[in-house]
Amino acid sequence: GEILYEYRHRGVLTYSETMARPLSFLSPYIGEKVARNPLGLPDNESLKQNQRGRGALKPAGKFMSLLKPLFAIENKLQARILGADESDFQTARTEIEETISSNHVVIYTYGLSPFSSEAIALLESAGCTDYKKVQLGLEWFLLGKEESAKRAELLNMSGQSSLPHVFIGGKHVGGLFSGTEGGGPGLAALQESGELAG
Repeated sequence: GEILYEYRHRGVLTYSETMARPLSFLSPYIGEKVARNPLGLPDNESLKQNQRGRGALKPAGKFMSLLKPLFAIENKLQARILGADESDFQTARTEIEETISSNHVVIYTYGLSPFSSEAIALLESAGCTDYKKVQLGLEWFLLGKEESAKRAELLNMSGQSSLPHVFIGGKHVGGLFSGTEGGGPGLAALQESGELAG
C-alpha cells in the first residue's frame, strides 16, 4: 500500500482547534462534511475554515458545566483546608480587583488546562496580545493557600467555579465556553459573534 497520510509532531496530537482537524486527510473517502465535523457538533456545520474554540473542548466544556455545583463546593473547601481565613480571602479579592482595574484584558488560568491554553490562543488569534495572564498554578489540585483563596474569590465575584476566567474592560465575560450568571457570553461566543477584536 500507498501511504495515505503521515503526521509527525513533537507535541501531542489532540482533537482541537489549535491545529487543523486531524481527519481532513480522509475527506476524499468519508466526505468533507464528516471530515470537518467528525463529532457532529451542531454549531459548526457551515464553517468554511477551521476556527478556534471548537473541537473536543466544546463538548468537554459542556460536560464540565454539569459538575459546577461539585466544583463550587470543592473550591471553597480546598481554600479552607489549606488554612485560608477571611483576611486571605479579602487580600485575594483586593489583588484581583487591582489586577482587573489596571489591565484592559485579564485571564486567570491553570498552566496545564487545555481550556486555559485554548482561551489564550483564541485571544491571540483575535489580535489581542496586550493581556495580563495570571496563572494560579498548574492545575486546581496543585494550588497553595493563596492561590486557592484567589480561586474561591473568583467564584464569589463571578459565580463561575472553573478556570479560565476572562475579564475585558473590567467586566467578567466568562471562561472559554462558559458564560456568566450576569449574561457574559464566554470568550468563544464573543469571537464567533465578531465582538472579540484586538
